[in-house]
Amino acid sequence: MKILRSLLLLALVSFLVVPSVLADRVPVGMIYDVDGKVEYSKNGKRWKPVRRNKLIFPGSMVRLNNGSKAKFANQATQETTNLLANSEIKITDSGMKLVSGELGSTEAAGELLAGLDKKFATTQKYTTVRRSANKPGQELVVDLGNMSLSDDYPMVAWESKGAEYSYRLYVGDTSYDVPATSEKVVLQRIAPFSDRSIKYRVEVLKDGNVLSESKTRRLSWLSGKKLKKFEDDLNAIKQYDTDGFLMAGILTDHKLLVPAMQTYESFFSKNDDDEDINDLRPFIIEVYARLKLESLQEEATKTYQANL
Repeated sequence: MKILRSLLLLALVSFLVVPSVLADRVPVGMIYDVDGKVEYSKNGKRWKPVRRNKLIFPGSMVRLNNGSKAKFANQATQETTNLLANSEIKITDSGMKLVSGELGSTEAAGELLAGLDKKFATTQKYTTVRRSANKPGQELVVDLGNMSLSDDYPMVAWESKGAEYSYRLYVGDTSYDVPATSEKVVLQRIAPFSDRSIKYRVEVLKDGNVLSESKTRRLSWLSGKKLKKFEDDLNAIKQYDTDGFLMAGILTDHKLLVPAMQTYESFFSKNDDDEDINDLRPFIIEVYARLKLESLQEEATKTYQANL
């Protein structure tokens, strides 16, 4: 199974320094296949329901009520343990410890959480990156990211420069007139192209006059083997993806950054009351960074820093 391969290809871009001790805060495993009333707690006092497949960090506790069951995948041992009703476990640095009740059978988890600790730890180095100041006269220059598109996901995105500005997008030899928007992000649908990779750039306009031009970046259109690989990866996580978080990881893995951003935004909006949600915020910050959406990147990073 490869259900967390792309979930964990993460890069956190931040603007403030994070204490090095945070690099050690990586999930030990994941609770999934939840059936019935299953709860978790960070301190053993305040309990909250497990509503989705949930990454679990050291020190957390999980308990199952009467008639409930779930599975715990341990990334260190790459094993899955069946959790039984009327039991309670404590998550340790290396796995779990039975507090009460009994455990079910244990089986190999395959590639369920392979490399989880390393991928989470890797994201921490991005928390020391600081925002780069625009050079004089560069405030209206759009910055673009390299990304992939597909028939199902044909959108490109860049940061809006304000409601008074419109844009002209060039994709190869094709141009698109893009109207002004009051939204933070400009979205534009692109017609399919046959080239393996194609250059694109954006001009910023006001009253029909060109004020600035972006650097040239590249777009790719998923097809053939690459599209098949994306579809296979997506199908592999469908039964485990309860809220779109794993799907967003797959999209990021395949450089489908615009739908990845939209899927992450939906996930964080729906799960903002989760006690561990801030530990997952680097996922969306990475996507903002790769899309060059500096304002959203800064906003998400400030939220992340404020909740450490």
